[in-house]
Amino acid sequence: MTYAAMTRSLSTSGGIGLVSLAAMASALRLRPGVTRTIAGTARSLGVAQRHDWLVPRWLRALARHDVVELDGGVYRVRGEVPVASAEDLDVLHERLGTPPEVARLHLRALAHLPELLADDVTAADLLGTDCTVRGALAGEGLSSLTGELDDACAELVRRAALRCGPPVRVVELGCGAGRLTAAVLRRSPDLTRHYRFTDLPGQPLGDEILDVNEDFRAQGFADAAADVVVAGHTLHHAVNVCRTLTRIRDLLVPGGELVLTTPAEDDPPALTSTHFLHSPRRGGAVLRGGEVFPSGRAWQTALRAAGFEVRTQLWVGSRSSARQHLFHAVREPA
Repeated sequence: MTYAAMTRSLSTSGGIGLVSLAAMASALRLRPGVTRTIAGTARSLGVAQRHDWLVPRWLRALARHDVVELDGGVYRVRGEVPVASAEDLDVLHERLGTPPEVARLHLRALAHLPELLADDVTAADLLGTDCTVRGALAGEGLSSLTGELDDACAELVRRAALRCGPPVRVVELGCGAGRLTAAVLRRSPDLTRHYRFTDLPGQPLGDEILDVNEDFRAQGFADAAADVVVAGHTLHHAVNVCRTLTRIRDLLVPGGELVLTTPAEDDPPALTSTHFLHSPRRGGAVLRGGEVFPSGRAWQTALRAAGFEVRTQLWVGSRSSARQHLFHAVREPA
């Protein structure tokens, strides 16, 4: 992607984010100068208990754009409330390269936010028969921008392989549709022989299944069995990020390298669409208290706590949309 094309993509992603923020403000019935409690707003809107976690996340996103001012459980609406038309949203999504299932859900969800909050309609209902929950979650946060990070990942893996020398044992976690796999093997075709493709349970697209939330050894992945681990757009599904990173550390030899990409921080388009798919069943607990996409700083902290030295961090994205992060880290000696 050229610099000009990336600039257009960033502008497009920002436009989609602003439409999403305006839709949040409308669904929350924000009025300039009004002070309210978060809990009171949720009650007045009839928000279903399992979606309660979304209201404070929406308000945090709006606070980052100076629409509201937060003080604990109270917020005050500042200045003008954002207004944006969703008329050309399908065009923007197409231009950005959003996966079709994700774009379709976002378009439909924006028209039904009050009903979604009240659980009168579910995000799964809006997907329709031609889409699946699993497919929407797999594409959550992906766009043409993530292709830039895929290429950067591929280059980092190539360099890691040169440092290790043959044979280089690579384990890819959650290969999914194979976008990152294709980028890595295009640049390093000689890795194929010792490349273990894995996927998440329920998506048997790879050669092996590895659940990042379960013990790796019990699933046939022994300690020190990999020189390089690649995880593209996968690890945000971990229930306990630090525990999963510790398992990855054990999978690597000392000095082994981890290259991962992940969405980081709240993303307005996801908050108004696919995040509804993360709401628990009645009585259940939401993933990590609602932090579906941990921040870049949280990832850095978790990597260090798990015994990694962070060597490289890159990101793409705009202030009003998901920031996709890349981390390159090395397992420190025991």
